[in-house]
Amino acid sequence: MHISSRSKVILSAYFCVCMGIFVLCTAHWKQVNDPAQLSYLCFLMDHGMAPYRDLLEINMPGIYLVNWSVMHMLGEGSFAWRIFDFSLMGAAAWAMIVIARPYDWLAGVLGATLFALYHGRDGAGQAGQRDFIIAVLLLCAYAFLFEFFRHRHEWAIFAFGVCAGMAATIKPTPLPFVFLILVLAAIHLKRTGKPIARPSLYALLGLLVPFAVVCAFLVSKHSVGSFWYLLRVELPFYKSLGRLPYPTLMTLVASASVRTLALIALAIALLKWQGWNWESKLLVTGIIFGIASFIGQGKGFPYHRYPMLAFLFLWVGLQIVTGLRARGVVGILAAAGFVFALILVPLYVREASRKVWDPQFIDSLAADLNHLGGRELSGHVQCIYMPADCDDALYRLRLVQSTGLFYDYLIFGSAQQQVIRDARQQFWRQFQKNPPQVVVVGSGLYPDGFGYGKLASWPLFQQELATHYFLYHDRWFPPAESGQRAYRIYVEKNSLVASDRH
Repeated sequence: MHISSRSKVILSAYFCVCMGIFVLCTAHWKQVNDPAQLSYLCFLMDHGMAPYRDLLEINMPGIYLVNWSVMHMLGEGSFAWRIFDFSLMGAAAWAMIVIARPYDWLAGVLGATLFALYHGRDGAGQAGQRDFIIAVLLLCAYAFLFEFFRHRHEWAIFAFGVCAGMAATIKPTPLPFVFLILVLAAIHLKRTGKPIARPSLYALLGLLVPFAVVCAFLVSKHSVGSFWYLLRVELPFYKSLGRLPYPTLMTLVASASVRTLALIALAIALLKWQGWNWESKLLVTGIIFGIASFIGQGKGFPYHRYPMLAFLFLWVGLQIVTGLRARGVVGILAAAGFVFALILVPLYVREASRKVWDPQFIDSLAADLNHLGGRELSGHVQCIYMPADCDDALYRLRLVQSTGLFYDYLIFGSAQQQVIRDARQQFWRQFQKNPPQVVVVGSGLYPDGFGYGKLASWPLFQQELATHYFLYHDRWFPPAESGQRAYRIYVEKNSLVASDRH
């Protein structure tokens, strides 16, 4: 079945209309979950706290620079983050269309639409997540790499290195994959009789640019030693927490609709095996990397799937759209896959429009903090909770924390762990230097458990709360997307807040 140019335009218009409805239905989404927590971290950096030295958390410096740049270029509000998320979708669409253009540009449009709307169906909590940014950067890296091999533009191989390096500064997981792609590119150059040294040098120079920026950032903040400690001690500790069994991870790596599309595309690809070229194999390598990244991180979070989904949806689009030109079983499978994708697109839009991030925790805590003094609490309030809701509330109110602690699993748990002993010492030093008037303790301790039994794992801090604070409120909320949720507010007994409000 041949798709005419007119039909391609009509189909593209259909995809654009669905995307437009999605944009209109989700433009109001608030910045919540991890991205809001990371923006709050950057907010604290703007108020004098140094990353890794003062701030106790486990993210890579690349994501600091991303959030900080969005805050200072687009604004600190939720709408700015929405623009950023839409921009990432646009960049992914550009990359997919560039990659697909020699085969059929409609495949890029199809893959980009599925990727963007699947991301949308995950809800506001996954907007602008780290692995989504990584997926888009890797797609762009592929687009530049393919442009280099197609047209021999040396700037393109340099741009490949820059995009790949940026992805690796956000999380270290893409770095081995990037070097593998460099090796495969060098092998392909050698097989085609092209020079290897100059393109490899350009790629490596591009790769070094983001790392040079990160190094300059760490040096300027006097945080090199603290960052090295993070790599050696904190990250291995975090990696060991909350790991799911391999069978569970395999069931979470793809939903039923994604598995169906993948199986149809795989059947088409196997039936026309002779059509596989170097670019097709490289895309499959990207899918395998995405699966390995999801399993390697071991948490099963929805946004950990994005690198796999980015390459998979593009590959699916290429197999289905080019398969429509074939006759027989391949053509029938391709037609069935295309119709299935056409049905999925509005279903993803509907799911995205109905997905709501429950704001009860954030709204309630913001109201409590406003009642206790609002802006006057800046510099005198402390969150002790791993999920982002507490920090999201502080960021909404633009309140600076008393200490740099972000994750409570760094101070609660077994004192036999070096990371917990070190974090307790640093947190206690900051806490004693600037005792907060208000302490918010969230329920539960990642990865398991619900309640406040974690306090008993650190008797010194538990006694501090019992001696110098009183329980102001104990709030509980129904389970939501972020799981079981509750918090307690403790107010310092001798503070102005206590005398005014109690």
